[in-house]
Amino acid sequence: MVWIVSLAAMLAVLFLVGRGMPLSRWPVIIVATLAVIVLVVAAEQNGWWPSSWRVR
Repeated sequence: MVWIVSLAAMLAVLFLVGRGMPLSRWPVIIVATLAVIVLVVAAEQNGWWPSSWRVR
């Protein structure tokens, strides 16, 4: 569930940021967005995420 929510949120941000970008920049934007998703989820799963930010 965490992956789905993170992915949906990042895809929404990707859409908003990428609207003004030329198509040649989209691969870079997609890779950067997926990297952020992976880092955030990995940090949360491994206990590196601040406990005050966690959803209970």
